[in-house]
Amino acid sequence: MHSRPRPSRLPFVMAVLLFGVLQGWAPVALSDSAPGLPPVSLAAQTVPVPADYFPDQAILSHREQAEIVRGWIEKRFDTLLPELMRREGIDMWIIISREYNDDPVFRSMAPLETYSSRRRTILVFNDLGPGRGVEPLSVGRFNYDGLFQLVPTHNEEQFEGLLEVVRERNPGTIGVNMSGRWNHADGLTATQRDTLFSTLSEYQDRIRSAEMLAVGWLEVKLPEETELYRHVMRVAHSIIGQALSNQVIVPGVTTANDVRWWMRQKAADMGLGMWFHPSFSLQREGVTGSLGGDTVIQRGDLLWMDIGIVYLGFSTDTQHNAYVLRYGETDAPEGLKAGLRAAQRLQDITMEEARIGRTGNEALAASLERARAEGLRASVYWHPVGYHGHGAGVPMGMTDYQDGVPVRGDYIFRPNTWHSVELNVAYPVPEWGGQTVRFAMEEDAVLTENGWEWIVGRQEAFYLIR
Repeated sequence: MHSRPRPSRLPFVMAVLLFGVLQGWAPVALSDSAPGLPPVSLAAQTVPVPADYFPDQAILSHREQAEIVRGWIEKRFDTLLPELMRREGIDMWIIISREYNDDPVFRSMAPLETYSSRRRTILVFNDLGPGRGVEPLSVGRFNYDGLFQLVPTHNEEQFEGLLEVVRERNPGTIGVNMSGRWNHADGLTATQRDTLFSTLSEYQDRIRSAEMLAVGWLEVKLPEETELYRHVMRVAHSIIGQALSNQVIVPGVTTANDVRWWMRQKAADMGLGMWFHPSFSLQREGVTGSLGGDTVIQRGDLLWMDIGIVYLGFSTDTQHNAYVLRYGETDAPEGLKAGLRAAQRLQDITMEEARIGRTGNEALAASLERARAEGLRASVYWHPVGYHGHGAGVPMGMTDYQDGVPVRGDYIFRPNTWHSVELNVAYPVPEWGGQTVRFAMEEDAVLTENGWEWIVGRQEAFYLIR
């Protein structure tokens, strides 16, 4: 069927991971919760990388990444896909992608050597039945480095070849990626849809949306993928650690835009991708709202940043906070630390309410009710993360949907999925004259059969700029 991976370089990868763990950093501890706030259950893990540790040399080469990614794809085809197809009742899954107009699912099934689908790509996954797995086929001219069994046709005869594949296998249900509800499952373009339905006219009553199969394929992860995602996240934290340090920020000189562009260039210099331009802003005593752009960072400012890198085919999403010490200070004011603890408390609440089998909207409503009962002015906007920054799966709120997300919010949390725990708390800071300050945090976590785990820990204390 399809070729197997070459000998693994797992020992090298594990050495990289161990190296990151050995560089662990315990930041300045937060004091006990402020009066009126319940105690925060702090995770044992902390922000894992000191500001002076930048593991450029730990980034895997593209050749090393290619071997790892290929192994994941083959194992996912062999172990995850049959279960997902049977769960969703689809006997044959047809994915049609075009060069530079890829189906959102395509990248997760293609080797690292492939930058885009070639011309027109027609992938077919045929369920052979229990105990026999799924047959991965490519109708046309490209087998994508042996990941697919080629059904050779001329480029202008691909749909005729597809028809023969369908006739030979006679599937009971045929799934295609078209959906008005799930953007990750809507990759079938209008012209390809018209041609597909015309070609398979005798099977039109068997064709249905594969939307939940596409979502399921993209959201569920192998344990091996999660372990390497920890390495990816450590790399992201290393960039953050340097960005929020005196090596990048000089109070009275550096602007918000300087830090934004530094983060983007740093990722590029390390050979990493990004899925959005980094964000950076600050809040200042006596000033309403956030400041950014060419605003110069000053002592006493509260800093916030948001960054998402792309590495090993995975996207990260992280928001951390820093404080710029005034002359004579050795730590952030207690009121700011209390605000950070309040945001941590909201993290705890939401992770307790987001449980396997529960919908995103149910978890959102329960979280906000508990937050209000504890006096927290909270906003919650979790999202899945992984192959895409805003990934396929269940959202828990959005910035403009605090009463529940239509349709997608009624999907459930499933095990072995990754989520970006994104939220904020508005908190009055006594040292700033009672000024309301927004404490926004975001950290990626994995939901296992045994509950939640931070990928590499959450921010437990402010980065301090001296």
